[in-house]
Amino acid sequence: MTTQEEYLLLLDLTYHVAQSLKGSTYPDPFFYDCNKLALKLFYHAATIYWLRQGSKALVPEPDGALFFDVASVAVITRTVLETYLTMFELFFEQISDDEREFRHASWMLEGLVIRENLVPLDPTLVEKMAQSQLEIEKLRARIKKTDAYQLLSEKQKKAVIAGHSPSKRFEDRIKVAGFAPKTARRMNQYLSSYVHSDGLSAIQLMDSKSRYDQQDHIESLMCRVMMAMAKMILEYKRLFPPAEAACLARPKNLELAMVWSEIARRDQLQGDEDSSYERPPNIGYA
Repeated sequence: MTTQEEYLLLLDLTYHVAQSLKGSTYPDPFFYDCNKLALKLFYHAATIYWLRQGSKALVPEPDGALFFDVASVAVITRTVLETYLTMFELFFEQISDDEREFRHASWMLEGLVIRENLVPLDPTLVEKMAQSQLEIEKLRARIKKTDAYQLLSEKQKKAVIAGHSPSKRFEDRIKVAGFAPKTARRMNQYLSSYVHSDGLSAIQLMDSKSRYDQQDHIESLMCRVMMAMAKMILEYKRLFPPAEAACLARPKNLELAMVWSEIARRDQLQGDEDSSYERPPNIGYA
């Protein structure tokens, strides 16, 4: 199969495992946030597929100009990986209930504190901002009750309560999530280049002059996204019976997810700009 064909199979299963939980009720209050992130990951991955089909530039030509937006795909690919890492750290990683409570409350607080010092220009938003402040204080109270918080230094405690979760290097995070060290390092270096718009990203864009070079770059990035989709699919299968049923109903898609999860686990990535991937032996996928 082509990269696009494999990508669509994984995209399809990503959608179905997330949708399989629609209407479900779970005692774990964190479940709903997990599924929101799953849908976020799906949306980003779907956008990448359509960017692979080409975009029309609004230029003064009769039919416009078709181009393949490598830079945007690279930035969205980094976002896909960050979304998966957040899901892994909050919901998939094997940690204590206390650590999970600390991570989840800290993650929620980090997002809501953005509103803390905003002065709403629209009077109708005053009540909403007041409600947000109440939620912020509840989250701070949750954090302070955890043993994980008590083990922090005073400086770290102050930072967490201010909405700054303890930072970890991207490479360390992605290795813990099951990506091979070499793969993790290359992903970080290559994708950060586009996010931060450094010289390498500019050089690579200028080097990708033909549509074929641009397509190759995008398909290389799509392979990275397939790793994240595959890992999310398998974690959902492990955690949620409806998701497992969705996987078993699509055995070809599931087998492909197992292949790409294994590719991520090993050092199968051939190179930063190379779209070719060597499948691991004895997986049974043809």
